Amino acid sequence: MKTKDAILFFESLKTKNSTNKEIKIYNDFIALFNNLQNRSFNISELNKIESELEILDLKADTNRKVLFKKLTAFLKFLEEEFSLIRKSHYTNTYMIIGMCSGIVLGLFIDAINLSFGMLIGMVIGLALGTEKDKKAKNNNRVIDDNSN
Repeated sequence: MKTKDAILFFESLKTKNSTNKEIKIYNDFIALFNNLQNRSFNISELNKIESELEILDLKADTNRKVLFKKLTAFLKFLEEEFSLIRKSHYTNTYMIIGMCSGIVLGLFIDAINLSFGMLIGMVIGLALGTEKDKKAKNNNRVIDDNSN
């Protein structure tokens, strides 16, 4: 399946009786495919993307939960194959890692410092993640797949 065909497919799904949550998933797919169309891929890379879309078989089941899993799987494929990431990927990841590290550190120091350790870890993770996100954006590796 080509990205143009996928966009047309999801546009047609939006016209049917759909809930707001379903429309959000459709819009996320459409925004993702539009973003991919604006990038320059060679023939081999395009074939990999189209092959992955065939494997996912987006038309097989249009249930919202199934499509969300397929969206997540496709984003993971893009990250592994092309090092493309979602907007704020590193910020979210590092913030969570920082919070967990801060909790562990807070437990070792003193139980009263648990929330303080979590806060410090979150701030450090947020700073590191934001910096990595900036580098990824400068390298044109960020996919803004949100339709908002």
